[in-house]
Amino acid sequence: MSVVEPPRPPRRPGLPIATVIVTLVTVLGAAAQLHDPDVLTRFRRDYPALHDGEWWRWFTPMLVQSAGWGQILFNIGSLIVVGVIAERRFGTLRWLVLYLGIGLAGEAIGERLDPTGAGNSLAVCGLVGGLATLLLLRPGRATRPHTFVVPYYVACVAGLGFGGVVGATVAPTVVLVVLSILLRAERYRGVAFVAAVASLVTAGLFAAVPDQHGIALVAGALAGLLLTPAAGRAARPGRTGTAAPARK
Repeated sequence: MSVVEPPRPPRRPGLPIATVIVTLVTVLGAAAQLHDPDVLTRFRRDYPALHDGEWWRWFTPMLVQSAGWGQILFNIGSLIVVGVIAERRFGTLRWLVLYLGIGLAGEAIGERLDPTGAGNSLAVCGLVGGLATLLLLRPGRATRPHTFVVPYYVACVAGLGFGGVVGATVAPTVVLVVLSILLRAERYRGVAFVAAVASLVTAGLFAAVPDQHGIALVAGALAGLLLTPAAGRAARPGRTGTAAPARK
């Protein structure tokens, strides 16, 4: 006699707690600087002040934005979208490694490349770089949002770096149009792989300029090499269907 277990419903993704908390803190930082512009002065990169004992400047540049409303909206919006995808693929702890690890390392790079700036985009680049590696190594498991957001974000930051406002408009628009067509297919493993390759090559060229965002993307991609095996296990969906018959 055999007993067939009822189908198990697929697991629902849990709350992306790291994304939620970090987004709330970043929003509070933006609100504080809009209320009091001196907050930006106290929290942005200032390496002479850092070396004089203002230790908080290692991480507070990730809490404020130095380029006004456009940067605030783009960086916080990117954090929400990229953050949710990355946390569901990598898990909370590895998300923190990519976001905080690359973000803090990027602050050291900023001493030479952007010594008075601020923003959380370097940390988001860490997440995007990790997702790019995951997309390259496991394109068959990529979702449509994952496949889209990696090249789109890279096109935004690299377009801005290479071509200013025009580049930041044209490059992501081209990516949007092309992927909107290609991702209509039921199977898009090849599209995911090509999107990953194009994103990583662009990030490498951008890093060679040098640009701190390109360097952060490459660093995130390298970190993703170490995190991808565990990410694959964390992202595996719950099984559906019937279990193997149990013998009695």
